[in-house]
Amino acid sequence: MNKVLINAVSFMLRRYPLILLLGFVHTLAAYANERQTIRWLVFDFAPYYIMSDTHQGEGRDEQTIALLQQQLPNYRFDYVHIPGSRAIHELSNPQNTYCILSLYKTQRRLDKLLFTNNASTVGLSPALVMRKELANTLGLVEGEPVSLSQLLAEQGLRLGLPMNRSYGKELDHIINHSPRGSLVTRPGKDVLASLTYMLIKERLDMLVGYPSEHYYLASKMGVKEQMAIFPIAEVAPISHGYVGCSNTALGSEHIDIIDTALEKITATDSYQQVMMRWLPPQLKPRLQQQLQTRLKAQ
Repeated sequence: MNKVLINAVSFMLRRYPLILLLGFVHTLAAYANERQTIRWLVFDFAPYYIMSDTHQGEGRDEQTIALLQQQLPNYRFDYVHIPGSRAIHELSNPQNTYCILSLYKTQRRLDKLLFTNNASTVGLSPALVMRKELANTLGLVEGEPVSLSQLLAEQGLRLGLPMNRSYGKELDHIINHSPRGSLVTRPGKDVLASLTYMLIKERLDMLVGYPSEHYYLASKMGVKEQMAIFPIAEVAPISHGYVGCSNTALGSEHIDIIDTALEKITATDSYQQVMMRWLPPQLKPRLQQQLQTRLKAQ
C-alpha cells in the first residue's frame, strides 16, 4: 500500500508540478496569515466595550486594543462578538485561538489559559453600590470602605452579580462562602444593566463591580443621584487585568507579541487617559496617582 502511495505522489509531482507548488505556497500563505492575525473576544459590557450608544467604540478595553493595534501594524486584529458569560468557555477551547484584553489571573484560569506578564489594564478595585436610602439606614458613609463579608453575614443583604465573573482571589472567596440565598446572579447580555434595574426596584440590596461601570450605567439610566459607591475593605485599592489567550502554540506566540507591545503603550499619556476615562470625577485623582507611581517605577 505504501509503495502504491509513493508511486502516486511521484506521478503527481511529475505531471502537475506547478499546481502542487501553487498549493504548497497557498498553504504557507494561509499559515502565515493565521500567525499574523490576533482574534479578540469582545462582548457588550459598558464601559469596557460599548456597542450601541453614542459612545460606541469608546470603551476602555476596546480603546486599549486600539493602542495595541498602533504598536502592532503588521498584525491584523479580528473581533469575535460573544455573550460575556461564555467568554472564558470560548477562550479555554483549544480548538481555537482567541485573546481577551483584561482578565484576573486566578489559579483555575492559569491552569487553562496563557497570560501576559505585563498588566493590560489598571483600575480601582471592585466596589459596592447601594441605594443611598439603604446606606443611610445602615449608617454607612459614602466613599468610606465597608466590609462585604460583614454586610452579608450580619445584615442579611442580597448581593447581585454577573454570572461566571471573577473579582480576584479575596473577593471571590467571600462570594463563594456567602450565606445561602444571599447571592443573585444573572447571565446573558446587558447583565449589569439588568442588575442595576433590580437594585433600583429594591429587588437587590447591593451590587459588586467596578466604580467606572457603576458610574457609567447609573448616569445612562438617570439614577446617579440615588446611588452610593463604597470601596470594599477586604480588597486592595488597585486591581490589574492581564491579556489572556487560548493555551495553544499560536496563543503563546500572541502572548509574547502582546506583552512587548504592552510595555510600550502603558508608558504613554494616551493609555492613562483611557484608564481614567469612565471613572467618577471624584475618583480620578486616586487612580491617576497610582498610574503615575507605576510609570515612575518602570
